Amino acid sequence: MKREIREDRRRFLGQLGATLAGGTALAMFPQFDLVSRALAATTPPASGHRALVCIFLLGGNDSFNMLIPHVQAEHDVYLASRGGVYDPASNSQGLGIARSQLLQINDVAGKAWGLHPGCAGLKTLFDAGELAFLANVGTLVQPVTKDEIIARTARLPPSLYSHNDQQRLWMRGHSESRNAGFGWGGMCADVLRNPQSTGLPGLSPSITVSGTNLFQAGMQTSPYGMDSNGPQLLRRFSGASQADLIRQQALEALMQRDYSPVMQSYYGMVGEGAMSIGGALVKALDPANGGDIATVFPTDNRLAAQLRMIARTIKASRTGAINHHRQVYFASMGGFDTHDNQMGANGHARLLTQLSEALLAFRHALQEIGALNDTVSFTMSDFGRTLNSNGNGTDHAWGGVQMMMGGASASGGALRGRQVWGQYPLLELDGNQAIQRGRLIPTTSNNQMGATLAKWLGVDGSDLPTIFPGIGNFSSSTLGFLG
Repeated sequence: MKREIREDRRRFLGQLGATLAGGTALAMFPQFDLVSRALAATTPPASGHRALVCIFLLGGNDSFNMLIPHVQAEHDVYLASRGGVYDPASNSQGLGIARSQLLQINDVAGKAWGLHPGCAGLKTLFDAGELAFLANVGTLVQPVTKDEIIARTARLPPSLYSHNDQQRLWMRGHSESRNAGFGWGGMCADVLRNPQSTGLPGLSPSITVSGTNLFQAGMQTSPYGMDSNGPQLLRRFSGASQADLIRQQALEALMQRDYSPVMQSYYGMVGEGAMSIGGALVKALDPANGGDIATVFPTDNRLAAQLRMIARTIKASRTGAINHHRQVYFASMGGFDTHDNQMGANGHARLLTQLSEALLAFRHALQEIGALNDTVSFTMSDFGRTLNSNGNGTDHAWGGVQMMMGGASASGGALRGRQVWGQYPLLELDGNQAIQRGRLIPTTSNNQMGATLAKWLGVDGSDLPTIFPGIGNFSSSTLGFLG
C-alpha cells in the first residue's frame, strides 16, 4: 500500500508540474511587457463581450477538395489537375470529386460553388450567411509572382512546406521570422486585457482546450490550459477518496518545500493562484450553477468536445462568473497530413465531416447562449496541398482556403458571409498561380486575415503593424469579411 501511495504521489507531482507549465498558472507568470505597454496605451478597455476562436487544422488541409469549383469549365480544369475522379477500382490515384457529388452552394453574387459531400454542416452555415471562405491565403512576406519565384528574386517565407515552421508563421503574425516569439492571439489579449474586470480577473483572457501553442503566447498573457472536461488540475482535488487526499497532501508538501525567499513567494503565488482560479472556474462551469449547455454535440469527435467546452466557458464569461470582455480561444484537430490514404474511408472525407459537424453544433450552442453575434471562429492550417497525387495522397504545398464562422451581418452579426473572399485561383497544375505539382502561390497573406480578426476583436488600427510587422507590405492591412 505504501508503495502504491508513493507511486501515486510521484505521478501526481509530475502531472502537477506539467499542468503548471502547460497553462493552468501561466497567466500569472511575469513576462516582458515593453511592446504590450505601448499597445495598451492606445487601446481603451472594451465593453461588451467578444471572442475569437482559432481552430487549427494540423498537418495541412487539402482545402481545394473542401471548396471546389462548380462552374463546369472550372471544374473540368480542377478534375484534370487532380487526376480525374477518384475510384478505388478504376482510378485509385485520382483525387477529384465528381461535379454531381458536390454540395452546391451559391454566393451572394449568384455564383455556384461546390462543397465536399461530407460538408453538409458547412453548407447549412454558408446558406445562412454564417460562414465565409477566404481563398488562396497563405504565409507571405509581400505579394509575389511566379516569375519572381522562378527568377529567385522573390522574398519568401522561410522553410516553405515545413510543418513546424509554417505553423509558427501562421501563429506569429510575422511571415519573415520563424524564431519562437509571441503569437498574434496572445498579443491581442495583451492589448485588450482589462485589469479592472470583475468576476475572475486572475484568469487569462486566452484559454486553450488543446494544449500549449505559440498563437496565444503574449508578452503579458499566456493561455490558461483546460481540456474538453474543464480545468485539469482541480478535478484531482475535488474528491474525498484516498487518492484525492494523497494528491492534496502532495500539493501541500510541494508548496511547503524550502526555496529561496523570492522563489518561495513566487511558487506560493503561482500555486495558490492556480488553485483559486481553477476552483472558481470549476464552480462557474458546474451544471448545478447553470454552467452546462443543452445543445447536442456529435460524439466520437474530439474537435466537437473541445468546442463544447469553449461554448460553456463563453457562457460563463458573459456573466459575473468570469466577466472577461475580450477572449481568445484555441482548439485544434489533427490528421490533415494526408500523404497516404487521402481518399479512403478514413481519410480526408472523414476529417471534413467531423469538422463540418463540430462547427454546426458549435454554432447552435453559441445561439443558445446568446453569443452567436459576438463570436467569430476561424480556421488556420499549416499550408495547402499539391493538386496532383503522390500515388496515394498529396504532399505539402502553400496557398489554401480558410473559413470564418459567425453571426450573419444581415442578422446583427459581423460576418459578411455567403461569400468567397480573396481570389480563388484557376486550379491548373502549371498555371500563372501555381508552381511544382500545383502548389498554389497565395494571393492573400495570412497576416491580412489575422489583422482583420484582430481589428474586429477591438485592436486599434494603429496597433496592427506592431502585432503584424509586415502588414505594410500589402495594399490593404485588413480584408472585408467582418463589418
